[in-house]
Amino acid sequence: MDKDIKRVEERLEYLSSDAKTIEIYKAREKSLHERANMISSAREEGIKEGIEKGIKKGIEKGIKEGIFKTAKNLLVMGMDEDTVSKATGLSVEEIKNLKQ
Repeated sequence: MDKDIKRVEERLEYLSSDAKTIEIYKAREKSLHERANMISSAREEGIKEGIEKGIKKGIEKGIKEGIFKTAKNLLVMGMDEDTVSKATGLSVEEIKNLKQ
């Protein structure tokens, strides 16, 4: 067992003194570091993009809900479906569905 450890230590010492091996090791470490940075940057970009899309969807949903609420209020006030449709941009079919 001690012979095996001694042999591994000698081999490790030999390899660590070899300039080419050190160069390969450093290149590999640099590559791994760059890859980790790229993954981190891509993740951050993905999170940012997801947040932006979520905000946009939320705003669109809020606007649509506001339009439907306005249409309902106009109907309650006695406005006809065609006028409510023109005022809100909703189709007459959507207006009819609001009445139900």
